Amino acid sequence: MNNLVTKKDTTKIIIAMLLSVVTIGLSTNVSAKKRGATILSTHKLSKTTNKAVSGYLYTTAHLTKKAHNADNYPRTTFYTYKSATVRKANGNKAVYYYVKNGNGKVRGWIWRGNLVQTFNFAKQKADLRRITSLIKSISTKNREGLIKLLEAVDKHATISSVVSDLTGLANKVDNSADAAKIREIAKIIKEDGTKMVQLVQSGIDKLYQTTKNIHEINNQIYDVIQSILNILP
Repeated sequence: MNNLVTKKDTTKIIIAMLLSVVTIGLSTNVSAKKRGATILSTHKLSKTTNKAVSGYLYTTAHLTKKAHNADNYPRTTFYTYKSATVRKANGNKAVYYYVKNGNGKVRGWIWRGNLVQTFNFAKQKADLRRITSLIKSISTKNREGLIKLLEAVDKHATISSVVSDLTGLANKVDNSADAAKIREIAKIIKEDGTKMVQLVQSGIDKLYQTTKNIHEINNQIYDVIQSILNILP
């Protein structure tokens, strides 16, 4: 009888231990699932237009719940509002942006590497028109000198080198009105040259579609100058 009681007690102990192990395992599993990213810092962002090329939008910067799959919104424009630097559950740091679509219905936190900023290039198109207009209005002799300078621009030229050459030319011409126009051209290229390069290299009216495109843009002014020369009669 004592032996029977001992066996029953032993069985109960084993069952209790097994239940404890299972309970602890389930509890640990739930905790792991609930564990999210730690927010290290946040700040406001200026509102820019972007395309989401991959990844997920999360409901919070803790990244515990997915709200949307970016693959379902290839043509949607997202606007940036906030930034959060987080430490993910795996220990890695990352930066996430809080974005919304136009009507605010599709929103959430997305890794910034999955966003590609887009531009409409309206100002840059106006800049190109202004430059060609200025060139056409310069007196014949000085216009020929300017065009010769532009034709000498090669694929190794940079914005700063072209601006320097234009400034040097402006200092040499004897017509003050022409000199002022050449300086204005130099100023436009200096202030907005980078986006003008992006405009020409991406194609007029074409938006960037991949991260690769936007990060591979060179600071080359050659294509811009060629476009200007092609527009001139």
